[in-house]
Amino acid sequence: MSNPSISVADALLTGTQQRVLALLYGQADRSFFTKELIDLAGVGSGAVQRELSRMLRSGLVVQSLVGNQKHYRANGESPVFYELKSLVDKLLGVPGILAESLRPLADKIHWAMLYGSIAKGRAAASGDIDVLVVSDSLTLEDVYGSVASAEKRLGRAISPMLYSSAELRRRVEASQPFLTKVLAGDFITLLGGMDDLIATGQSGSRRPTQGRATSTGRA
Repeated sequence: MSNPSISVADALLTGTQQRVLALLYGQADRSFFTKELIDLAGVGSGAVQRELSRMLRSGLVVQSLVGNQKHYRANGESPVFYELKSLVDKLLGVPGILAESLRPLADKIHWAMLYGSIAKGRAAASGDIDVLVVSDSLTLEDVYGSVASAEKRLGRAISPMLYSSAELRRRVEASQPFLTKVLAGDFITLLGGMDDLIATGQSGSRRPTQGRATSTGRA
């Protein structure tokens, strides 16, 4: 009998390492104070502080004092900064965490995709994360409930938009300005796909899904 498959991230890193690196290297343009990292990681104070101590000693992160609070951020001067940031973006970045949070609803989702500044690769650290979900049975409350865990892990607000498949097709056929702009730009598929929803020729610049989401799809 074959062993159960595990993600690349789980094979390489402990759960605590994943969560701390996802915060520090996934949002390398900002710093986090200690309690903020502990709250966002959600794995316990001692575990997070041990990882921070190891990362600080190895030079992966830098520490500064703001008032009487210790702040941590990714060390842009580390010789492995760009390689580690690239790995974190692929394995633990916004697309992977979002796809993981939506996966319990996968059998009810025709298509879920990330669009906006993050998909374009130029998001501000505090901006909302824009997600479009196509489903014929979910409510917006269902989607908000599912992405709540991703909001907590990322420390960012997630702004989902929900369409039925019929509504999506109708808006695309009517060349509705918002959807036309989204589909003509950069987006990242999280779950499912658009091929059965939108006629050939309407697709935008689809990118391969990153991180764990590469193995997800409609159940």
